[in-house]
Amino acid sequence: MDALETLNRKFADCEGLEFIKIGDLTLAKIDTPLAQATVAVQGAQIIEWKPADEDQLVVWRAKEPAYEAGKSVRGGVPVCWPWFGNHPSLTMAHGFVRFKDWILMNAQCDPEGQVHMHWRITDDAESMALWPHRFELDVIMHIGTELRIQLVTHNTGDEPFSITQGLHTYLNVGDTRSTVIRGLEGGYYLDKLKGFARTPQDDLITITGPMDRIYFGTTHTVEVEDAEFNRVIVVSKEGSHSTVVWNPGENVPSGMRPEESRNMVCVEAVNAADDTISIAPGERKILGTTISVRSMG
Repeated sequence: MDALETLNRKFADCEGLEFIKIGDLTLAKIDTPLAQATVAVQGAQIIEWKPADEDQLVVWRAKEPAYEAGKSVRGGVPVCWPWFGNHPSLTMAHGFVRFKDWILMNAQCDPEGQVHMHWRITDDAESMALWPHRFELDVIMHIGTELRIQLVTHNTGDEPFSITQGLHTYLNVGDTRSTVIRGLEGGYYLDKLKGFARTPQDDLITITGPMDRIYFGTTHTVEVEDAEFNRVIVVSKEGSHSTVVWNPGENVPSGMRPEESRNMVCVEAVNAADDTISIAPGERKILGTTISVRSMG
């Protein structure tokens, strides 16, 4: 019995959940009265999500993503851990767990149509060579009319360690030129495109070109007003004091076309730069994000 058949048999009682194969990757396909979503076993990565009554995706994915082993699918919610951004000595950005297959510990489907998934990964020889710490890492997903994701870090070793991390959430918008982001005004950000210059955010955020910003002192909810699709995407979070807002402009990374950047913006719950998390032996820390959507007006 292959891995795909094993998963489908193990979770056969979970109505609306099916495991399929696209390219190199095994995916959980979710289709219930409340939501449609896709989750990759590699990286425990949400690939796309929308409530059932929405015509358009809320969590964005590229139109023609590559489903290749060892590469993140462009879009969705990649898990960045145990470092966010570039590493001082390794060429691997955003950590290593997004490239590894996770174990689906449990999946439950409510009669109403909400799907709960619990994914886990632990240290091994490969991870110890990159980052020499013992850990148990869980991703808890609640997939329904809203999407809730929790990343739970457990230090299973004898020494404390520090991490940066992120839930790299891609949001689908009709047109970035008519999109406004509320909730981060009044603070400041580090502008990665200008040498990490500290810059005040006095007004609402509009997207007029490429941006890569880390906002600090941000624990509250952010709203993305999407005039083209006549809706507001609401992003709340826990365990995070920094928020990344990113759009590549026309200089897009691999896995997407230049014109697709007008249909996405990342609003990410992170612990990045100086917002480092220290975890004592035996301790657990949670980073979470919840995404919902409502009509404008």
